[in-house]
Amino acid sequence: MKIASINKIIGLFCFPILIGAGFSACSETEIDLKPLDESKYEITGEQNGYFCDETGKQDFSVVEIRSGNSTTLNIYLNATKKAESASVIELKYDQSVLDSYNASTDNEYQAFPQDAVLLDAGGSMTLAEGQQRSNTLAVNFTAVESLAEGTTYVIPLKASVVSGPLKLTESRQGYLIFVTIQKNLGDCDKGGCKVYTCMEINNTNPLNNLCFTLKNSGKYLFDGIILFCDNIILDQATGTVHAGVNDNIMHVLNNHEKYLKPLRDRGMKVILGIEAYWTHASIANLSEETARAFARDLKIMCDTYELDGIFYDDEYDKAQVPTPPGFVEKSPEAAARLMYEVKKIMPECINISYVYNNLRDLSSEGCFFEDGGVKQGPSYYVDYTYADYHTLAQDEDLTNTYPGLPKNRWGMYSQEFALGYWAKDGELEEIKANNGIHFLFAYDPFRETFNTDFKGSTQLKEIGKIANVLFEDEAVYDSNPYRKDW
Repeated sequence: MKIASINKIIGLFCFPILIGAGFSACSETEIDLKPLDESKYEITGEQNGYFCDETGKQDFSVVEIRSGNSTTLNIYLNATKKAESASVIELKYDQSVLDSYNASTDNEYQAFPQDAVLLDAGGSMTLAEGQQRSNTLAVNFTAVESLAEGTTYVIPLKASVVSGPLKLTESRQGYLIFVTIQKNLGDCDKGGCKVYTCMEINNTNPLNNLCFTLKNSGKYLFDGIILFCDNIILDQATGTVHAGVNDNIMHVLNNHEKYLKPLRDRGMKVILGIEAYWTHASIANLSEETARAFARDLKIMCDTYELDGIFYDDEYDKAQVPTPPGFVEKSPEAAARLMYEVKKIMPECINISYVYNNLRDLSSEGCFFEDGGVKQGPSYYVDYTYADYHTLAQDEDLTNTYPGLPKNRWGMYSQEFALGYWAKDGELEEIKANNGIHFLFAYDPFRETFNTDFKGSTQLKEIGKIANVLFEDEAVYDSNPYRKDW
């Protein structure tokens, strides 16, 4: 698919700053963005139920499957308090759940074929007396030939209470499974750990993610790339904020077929990094309404350029006093709100939080958001964390600072290849034990540290160590790096 030039659509990413109780009038280059509908949120003292998968994802799951393959997703029923007596719940395939979601979020997802979905036990789940978690329900599905590769479909499920005291609020009756059909091309699906590169696109060609494979499995070593970095731009003349793109990232996005499609065709994820641009506008000070509007802008960005997620970096802002309309004082709560709104409107979006500044601790009450009688915390809106290089000792244990986030989504001991922050064997072993994710910053075959000793190691040695420890395999470098050619 040919990607529209960003020069033609960048004006669409402006959104009005909140003034008083509503938005200012939109110019012809702005989009009138509607806030999320919170009218169905209910908070009661009753025993309310909600669904999640094995990773703790509530309300929805995200699955990838190769064309022609089958897979199983296990989901659970949870309750807000212990059951006084047993309850029986029945889940069924229901197109209306997807129709409602599409209507409320302005999406156009297609339904996964019902005849390719099978619910174990006919969709019946039991919440036993005195328990807050039900037995497992297996959802089995097959990527049949009629499904287009590279497209995301949705399995819509709806629950009803057959018997017992459990209540399901209207907003918690549905469960959506987003299924992306991947191409059967050389891939990076190694199972277990994942390795992402964070590349300075001002200097490095993204295609360098293709340079390393594993000798025994033949899989690509890298599972994804963060395009570093897009900015939150404040237009001083109009008072609007938009997702700005520097010239280098603009070139890569406008030439998606050349620089990004080869990565995505092999299953690699492409993540857009965002940070401030020396104004007061940052990821950690948008008001609730502004965060919702900006989330819609990021969705347009992801949809237009086929991006898989957002990387959040709380740096390079410049405070303004007093705080302008549409903004709040910087806080972890505001940063959490933006990630929550992005996840709410784009469940399939991979949210990566750089554990730094206002993203260091998301444990406060304000970082949990009420939805259908259940509070959604970091485990809902953060998919992976990315440890700051200077503070590994503080960031290695996120049990208290990112409550509920399982260890396989902790990005511990990230490496900085330009400054020589190399990982120790024991640190990589810990990542492997957790089936975690590992991040590399400034990987570049044309950087001097690639094969010239610097502070006791090189990029080549470190990449070899990663392959050996995380995957018990040998890294193979094809010696065919890609120069920046723009």
